[in-house]
Amino acid sequence: MDQDEAFRRLWQAFRSFRAVADGRHDTADWRSHDGVYAVCAVRVPAAALQPALDEFRAALRTFPYARVHPDHFLHITLQELGFVCAKPGRRDEISPARLDEFAGAAAAPIGALPPFSITLGGANSFQDAAFLDVHDRGRCARLHARLRDVAAVTTIPKFAYLPHVTLAHYTANAPLGNLPAALAAWRDHRFGTFPVTQVEILTLRVDEPYPPLETYAVFPLTG
Repeated sequence: MDQDEAFRRLWQAFRSFRAVADGRHDTADWRSHDGVYAVCAVRVPAAALQPALDEFRAALRTFPYARVHPDHFLHITLQELGFVCAKPGRRDEISPARLDEFAGAAAAPIGALPPFSITLGGANSFQDAAFLDVHDRGRCARLHARLRDVAAVTTIPKFAYLPHVTLAHYTANAPLGNLPAALAAWRDHRFGTFPVTQVEILTLRVDEPYPPLETYAVFPLTG
């Protein structure tokens, strides 16, 4: 209920904005790193969301500032781990040894949780990105909390954790226009349901906007 209320508040806030903001993840700082970025996540199977997914993305593409994510990039972030580098000097950097330690520490407590289902939708938006609400009875939030508690993640998030599936980032500071009306047509739509049987540590290169999400470690949910 708290999660659903958070989505409702975000939607109301979005409708009050006058402009969207540039929300691209691949900033100059992002691209300045070597190697890969690591994240603990649940992959989202695009096929489970069709045909609504492609219809909604087509609506987003009518706005010149909306950069739509491809199928292979759809995921629900559980915990950002950081840029993998030999000598971390910032909170958003992690060494290969620490990444291995994280994977070892998280495997048993995450694997002990049971599989579950996620239903996605309706459409929603932050000021800088369009996304789908997540309905999972709080399971992703539980996974997020367990990852932080057990694996001793040191990063401090700017906002409270709220699972979501980003479908497009906005690429400019631009007038909102009729974007709220376009999203409102999908606000009450359920895009699809899929089972979650595992959690993964994924790595992605930083030299292109939407690189393949490479599997670093897999935690099957067997509880």
